[in-house]
Amino acid sequence: VTVESASNLYNSDGFLAGKSDPYVIVEVPGQESMKFQTQVVSNNLNPVWNFTGEIGGFMDGDVLQFTVMDKDTWPKPDQLLGKACLVAQDFYPNGFHAEIQLEESKTNATLLVMIGILGCDEPGMEDNAAVVMTGEEGVQQMVG
Repeated sequence: VTVESASNLYNSDGFLAGKSDPYVIVEVPGQESMKFQTQVVSNNLNPVWNFTGEIGGFMDGDVLQFTVMDKDTWPKPDQLLGKACLVAQDFYPNGFHAEIQLEESKTNATLLVMIGILGCDEPGMEDNAAVVMTGEEGVQQMVG
């Protein structure tokens, strides 16, 4: 899965504190081993991450959730800027490359993602495909 960029994010830092410092958490909710997050892009409402991560063991029926957060300094908690979900039918077997609308956003924000499927040449892999994100930097991160 590649988290490429976001557009028109809400500035949750307020007028005097600069702009939001967004990052994205990509996960299958309830599966701690199926999760990764991008780096933080400071003071940017239209961030570009081009961050690649891999979600292994994705099954039909699982949900792939993208949560865009604003990084804040402790003790202030990070704030939700928006979230979006995709299900297997959205990206299997042909992958996915599109902007998705962020829900729970205070602006008309979108997230640009690309999803590639690994291992779908092998029979039976439909039930246990790895979802991979690739970006310009070619960085891959397994979280587990």
